[in-house]
Amino acid sequence: MIITDKKVDKVMNRFGGNGEVVIEHYITESMLNDSVVMYAKVILKPGCSLGYHAHNGNTETIVVLSGQAEYNDDGQEMILNPGDTVHCLEGHSHSIGNAKDAKEDLHLQALIIKTNA
Repeated sequence: MIITDKKVDKVMNRFGGNGEVVIEHYITESMLNDSVVMYAKVILKPGCSLGYHAHNGNTETIVVLSGQAEYNDDGQEMILNPGDTVHCLEGHSHSIGNAKDAKEDLHLQALIIKTNA
């Protein structure tokens, strides 16, 4: 068994998005032979977002843990609620954010896996 130290990154304007993104990493890439780019909890305060970006060489699965997400999947906008899961395939693009008037932080679980692993 390996117990990991909690690594937290705080990134401003990630992928051209708004505000601060807090990333609480569960594991590091090296723990799974570099096949996982990121497995983490992502927190977005009201008005914060991850900007629209493409996934090349990897895929991303996002689960909404709490809050309500504004999600853009290859140009199709939708609202995600707790328990909803989305998957962005390699070569596709997406963005996700928390509305400016949201009453709570948006908590997500994100898993990014290399497709050539």
